[in-house]
Amino acid sequence: MLQIETGVPFSEQLLQRLVQVFNLQEAVLYERDDGNFTCVGMANPEGIQNSLRSAAAPGGTSPQDKPPFMIVAVSRGSEPVASMALRGAAMPAGLLEGIANLVAIGLERARAQDLARQIEAARQSEQLRTTLIDAMAHEFKTPLTLIRAATTSLLANPEVATANRTEQLAIADEEAKHLQQLIDDAIEMARLDTAHIEIHPELASLEQTLREVVASMQTEIDERRVQIALSGAVPPMPFDKRLLKLAIRQLLDNALKYTPADTPVEIGAYIKDGVLTVDVTDYGKGIPDEEQRRIFDRFYRSPAVSEQIPGSGLGLSIAAGIVRAHNGELTLSSHPGQTTFRITLPALRQEVA
Repeated sequence: MLQIETGVPFSEQLLQRLVQVFNLQEAVLYERDDGNFTCVGMANPEGIQNSLRSAAAPGGTSPQDKPPFMIVAVSRGSEPVASMALRGAAMPAGLLEGIANLVAIGLERARAQDLARQIEAARQSEQLRTTLIDAMAHEFKTPLTLIRAATTSLLANPEVATANRTEQLAIADEEAKHLQQLIDDAIEMARLDTAHIEIHPELASLEQTLREVVASMQTEIDERRVQIALSGAVPPMPFDKRLLKLAIRQLLDNALKYTPADTPVEIGAYIKDGVLTVDVTDYGKGIPDEEQRRIFDRFYRSPAVSEQIPGSGLGLSIAAGIVRAHNGELTLSSHPGQTTFRITLPALRQEVA
């Protein structure tokens, strides 16, 4: 993976790497959003600017020859967002499109990191909520891309077999639910970025709540092992189900993002001495002691991952705020090989109006 250097535009770094790896003579990248052209190996792309704009337009033809260049669109899902012109060794169309896909991923990663830096810069300003939602919107790409892939396939193949049609529709429906959950979380995160969080308790089943959280995160979980284990009976009790689900989602999302894909994540719960405990445990490399002291601070992100994994630095802070609003506590225990975030709440049995 290309490491982004400070002081050098990412698009320029990307082209330099392509020129080096594929022994190219010239490379040009056109980004449709801002209209910028980035060149490596040439001073002025004037002769191919219109071709690059055409390739990056919706419905443009790609790849296309513009001797001595080969021009290819760079797409996010089915939407072109940029285009490239490459001159050098001859390449088959499949290889060009593969390169374009890698460039699309790189551009998205760079944009996500840039948004994360904007969040840090805007941390004390009125722009925070807008910036936060913009950053979280990048998480919408995966379900939206899968939905578009399913619907595009169905539209392009109206005579597709019933079994395949049903499978594609099921994928679209599931990812639409996932997208709705992400949108709800983004709005909730922005609303909860305040000193006071108001809760509306209702009698609810903790086990059902945990299973709903896991079910809503199947795209993020993918093939990871996420295990739920309750020790003894945990009867229904009053809590704000919507907010507690959001807090647990943040803890589970954190565990999934920062641990190896071949390690499990465990969610445990039990009641002892009038206290409800919910543990979210992963078996990653652990969190250094000096970072544990700041892990629940607003905007804090580990320096070791802030450039690799997009994020706002608000998730754990808001999770802690939700737990405190329930008169509980969110704590952390971590050492190499195991990290546990623990929610403790007073387990009061009462009727809720």
